[in-house]
Amino acid sequence: MATIKGRCEPAFTICTMLGGVTKTAKLVGLTQSGVSLWLVERGTSGRVPQKYWPKILKYADKHKIKITIKMLSGI
Repeated sequence: MATIKGRCEPAFTICTMLGGVTKTAKLVGLTQSGVSLWLVERGTSGRVPQKYWPKILKYADKHKIKITIKMLSGI
């Protein structure tokens, strides 16, 4: 797994739980750069765009990864 440079939450934790930026990018259909923007202040400042939440939650449930809507929303 490549080093994750940004650490803005909750995106950092979500990407780590899913196996890194590369795996997260494949899961949601983005490039690695696209997902990396979630992790930095000049990107989405740690926010995971809501349109990707259903894919992330479905994958997490299937693979017994404890990711919740609360986690995705940063609450």
